[in-house]
Amino acid sequence: MTQKEFEERTGLKTDAEEYVAIERMYMSAGSMGKDEFCKRWRQTGKNPLTMALADTATSLNEMLGECRHELIDMREKNIEHARFLLGKAHAYADTDFRREAVRLIGEREAVRLTMEEGYPLWDEDRAFILAIFEDTKG
Repeated sequence: MTQKEFEERTGLKTDAEEYVAIERMYMSAGSMGKDEFCKRWRQTGKNPLTMALADTATSLNEMLGECRHELIDMREKNIEHARFLLGKAHAYADTDFRREAVRLIGEREAVRLTMEEGYPLWDEDRAFILAIFEDTKG
């Protein structure tokens, strides 16, 4: 919803800074339609509690964005660590390294990396792949 649409629906004038907070609340309102949101906004107006909630929603969204970036970085590091562990597993014929890679990134991803790196499949890898075929029969 644009600032103009909001003003037309509510009959209220807003400045750009205030509308940024309003838009964040609208985006956080989930599946609530524009008309319903504006109707409810008219009921609460510039209520200090409503504006405080908008500020809180903004802060939470910023924190969520930061957490997403941290999770992506952590996932990438885990994949690289697992790639190293799978290399050691094959170099030393030791499934303990493989087990640790699976713990870090999951069996599906560990099997994918094993195949991507061109390593021979372990019995555990074959069993995992066969289970997938079993699940998709029919």
